[in-house]
Amino acid sequence: MPTKVPITASSTLNSAVLLSLPRVDGVDPQDPAGTLPADAKQVGIVCVIDRWLSFPVSGERKDRVEIFIVGNPDVVARAEYGVADDAVEFRISVAPEKLPDVATFELFYTVLSTNPTTSDKRRLTYAIVAPPQRLKEADFPDADIWGYIGCDKNYPDDPESLFIWEGVRVEIPFDDLFNLNDVLRVYWQAWGSLNGPGQHTEPLTPEFEFNEVVTDVVNKQAVKLVIKPFASHIEPMRSNASATVNYQLLRNGIPIFRSFTGLVKVDRVIPQRRVIRGGRVIPEKIEYCADSSWMP
Repeated sequence: MPTKVPITASSTLNSAVLLSLPRVDGVDPQDPAGTLPADAKQVGIVCVIDRWLSFPVSGERKDRVEIFIVGNPDVVARAEYGVADDAVEFRISVAPEKLPDVATFELFYTVLSTNPTTSDKRRLTYAIVAPPQRLKEADFPDADIWGYIGCDKNYPDDPESLFIWEGVRVEIPFDDLFNLNDVLRVYWQAWGSLNGPGQHTEPLTPEFEFNEVVTDVVNKQAVKLVIKPFASHIEPMRSNASATVNYQLLRNGIPIFRSFTGLVKVDRVIPQRRVIRGGRVIPEKIEYCADSSWMP
């Protein structure tokens, strides 16, 4: 009869190693890193386990296979096999939400049979691949029809509008790909040109990261955030500058979709007052707005 004592990740490490190393669909057995297929985070993996020596050959006994990930005491997948299931190998799926959110990890399995046995550990590594670009670009509700934000408000009648030193509003259009409690990881970066990054364009800021949670999928409203503080995120842009916004959709901590790039242009040159001296119009010194002190 099979043992009734549950096997934990810690106790299995003391069992005799009498099982073949687990294999995984799409993983080269000769790859020491065990690089997984690019979609493993989205669809999970399939473990391939060779028939073990003590496989049931008669009677009603069923052996139970349990798959573990090192560091996690919980079983991530299991299956039972009896005489009628006899085969050269067995395939057991591990759901994506059971996979760890780390770059590389180790997997092994146990067989609860006449005697508990355990396999050696197989290292697996996620392939470095960008998620598919499926999401709409972000909007900037304070930008004018040409995509500019300056010192004045473009839409002063909008009660939510902001001056540029108060922050830059970003709206991410709702997408039917969003699920409740998904995380939108938003990336903001400023550039020294009107068109974002380019061959001869240097970034004005590092890439800043914001995380917003999808809390409503019924009303399909845009997800809103404000880029701030001004000094670090916006002030480096003076004139003929821009900022880009990209975002990723994370589910269970795993990026599954990414957006197209949104761009906003920035011109913080204070509208110049001109004086007449000796019959000549002389512009005042160029200055850049950083608060309301420049306003008349």
